[in-house]
Amino acid sequence: MSLYKRGEVYWCKWEISGKRIRETTGTTDRQAAQEYHDRRRAEIWREDKLGDTRVATWDESALQWVDEHAVHKTSFETDRVRLIWLTERLTGKPITAITTDVLLSIRKELLITRAPATANRFLAIISAVLNYAHAKSQLAAVPKIPYLPEPKDRFRWITRSEAKALIAELPDHLAAMTRFALATGLRRANVTGLTWHNVDADRKVAWIWPDEAKAGKPIPVPLNEDALTVLKERYNHTDKDGKSLRDVRYVFTFRKKPVTRTTTKAWDAALERAGIEAGLTFHDLRHTWASWHVMAGTPLEVLRQLGGWADMTMVLRYAHLSPGYVAGYASNASLDDTSDHNSGHSVSDVSENYQGDNGNLGWLNGLEPSTTGITIQGSTN
Repeated sequence: MSLYKRGEVYWCKWEISGKRIRETTGTTDRQAAQEYHDRRRAEIWREDKLGDTRVATWDESALQWVDEHAVHKTSFETDRVRLIWLTERLTGKPITAITTDVLLSIRKELLITRAPATANRFLAIISAVLNYAHAKSQLAAVPKIPYLPEPKDRFRWITRSEAKALIAELPDHLAAMTRFALATGLRRANVTGLTWHNVDADRKVAWIWPDEAKAGKPIPVPLNEDALTVLKERYNHTDKDGKSLRDVRYVFTFRKKPVTRTTTKAWDAALERAGIEAGLTFHDLRHTWASWHVMAGTPLEVLRQLGGWADMTMVLRYAHLSPGYVAGYASNASLDDTSDHNSGHSVSDVSENYQGDNGNLGWLNGLEPSTTGITIQGSTN
């Protein structure tokens, strides 16, 4: 059938001259969808047989970009959520009508509830779609994308009291995810995609596989008591029908379906009720986790391993939160001659301390996942 539904919206599909075409009608009304279908089929036939040209719409170009590129990206789920938001504002618009002025209007709306860096990620999606259309000769030139300047090496984190206030205001499933993210430092996609098979509570560890990790390397995740408590609660939780969530593949679900969106209206409303400035994202929980670690004295190399970073570049962003690493050497720049003094530290002291601290987590490097899946029963008493 050439007219079908995806969700509530009607879509069209045709095969003309051996080429398969599918498009959204952008409507839930069958009569309107049929009219769109008949008009587009005639247009496509004229393009194929008579050489007529037609300007592609945002919906067409975005769908083609998703099929050929976006669906293969590790960030696809995040891109998909952003694409839905953008399509609500650009649906049916010819790509030639998406000017810099239109993008400035979208940027203005984004900045009402989102930080400049997040607004730039949305604009990057538009840029990708338009550049794809340009490469396919659907668009003569890509308009200037009005990216916002982003402060370098700045990040946002919240205090423990703010975190508790936020958790108290969130719906149960988002509250559990927030507690788990603050306990482990995992990225949003790794929290939403966590399955029971990747958790071994007896050994107090979870795993992120290489194809799920941003750096493309496996991440062993030690589970502290806070994380284990969250897992136990989720494992023992039952829905209103008395059915257990332990039978569901994913750890964090809403109405027994995987959670795909975190920064929702419920999230924004919880921020406001908790008295936290708007714009805090779920990824900022990872910044918060890292900040808490550094301020508590966790060595930076240990933090790198815990956070699954490929190198120290990102980790060093947090170093300023704990100047104690170098405080013992501050007197070496005194006006008094310090050559005869012992500053309190030596290179060998630092080396020994560093090796000792790093050695405490050396077992992580060779850790392999169990083959038994989750063993949560009786493990978090």
